[in-house]
Amino acid sequence: MDDFNISVSRIEMVGRAGKNAEVCVIFKFERGPIVFKIPLFLEHADFDDTEMIKAARSILQYIFAQLAVQCETWRLTNAELEELKNLNLRPGGPKDAS
Repeated sequence: MDDFNISVSRIEMVGRAGKNAEVCVIFKFERGPIVFKIPLFLEHADFDDTEMIKAARSILQYIFAQLAVQCETWRLTNAELEELKNLNLRPGGPKDAS
């Protein structure tokens, strides 16, 4: 499986300047025909400009680690995948070849 190309596609201030200002760091993911973006919001007062990307990358890593944990039960063994392939019930599939 090819790796995703992950890049920062945009950084922008959200809301008014001051105490409540947030920065939105948008990460872009690309692999072949798959392209999607994930926005992350950080409090502007919490980080200076040089720390913003490091903090956003850390948050992104945490999100994907949580997703991996939540999806662990979805993983199929090779034998289970083969069994699913052999159960193809679509017209014209292996069971329909007469």
